[in-house]
Amino acid sequence: MKIGDRLHQVRNLHGLTQEQMAAGIISKSQYWRIEKESNAIRASSLIKILNQNKISVLTFFKDADDSGINRRELQYQITNAFFARDYKKLEEIKKQSTNSQMKRLLNWLLAELRGESQTFFDEEKRKLRYNVWQVERWNDDILWFFFHTLYLYKYSNLEGIINALISKFTKNKKIEARQQQLIISIAVRYLNICYEQNNEYEVKKVVCFLHKVPKNAEIGLAKLIADYYEALLNKKSFEAEEI
Repeated sequence: MKIGDRLHQVRNLHGLTQEQMAAGIISKSQYWRIEKESNAIRASSLIKILNQNKISVLTFFKDADDSGINRRELQYQITNAFFARDYKKLEEIKKQSTNSQMKRLLNWLLAELRGESQTFFDEEKRKLRYNVWQVERWNDDILWFFFHTLYLYKYSNLEGIINALISKFTKNKKIEARQQQLIISIAVRYLNICYEQNNEYEVKKVVCFLHKVPKNAEIGLAKLIADYYEALLNKKSFEAEEI
């Protein structure tokens, strides 16, 4: 991929205008010509632009997927846009991606935000489901994907999947931080589903799991959510409101 094309893709995924991207380093018109491949760019200017916009120089040149951005960074942007209900951002990312499964996921997330998940095509839902039953094949990408497609699975099937995930987490003392965060995020989302289903046993089980997770700043919110659902379960509405 050419530098100009790469700059264009990464800039769009970061939600920046050409003027914002090049501010204080080169002129907007010069930057425009670089994206159009009419002008070359000095290595020093490129590095300054990337650093200024907090874009990793290393991942700009390496480990990029078909959308022109580091996979993990792309996942981070999609998750943030979804929970911020940023339709425009999700549409922009979908437009840039040439990966059919990623586009399918983005269509699902947009349908969820618009309250149209019930009319989402069954065939598209089927294609989105990962074979998460094979625990040994789980990795960061599958965990992240499963987190965003949790509501695609029948509730009756989720218990076995979540139990396997929790077992994987509790038995593996050397689990990577990102996998830990993803499993905890999945548990929190599942906790909400269990409460909606009025499954007291499953709520208690997930709350217990979250309470046992070693406390740190990154999962503090997850523990707080566990406290909230525990208070609701115990009919302590005032305590829940305080949380």
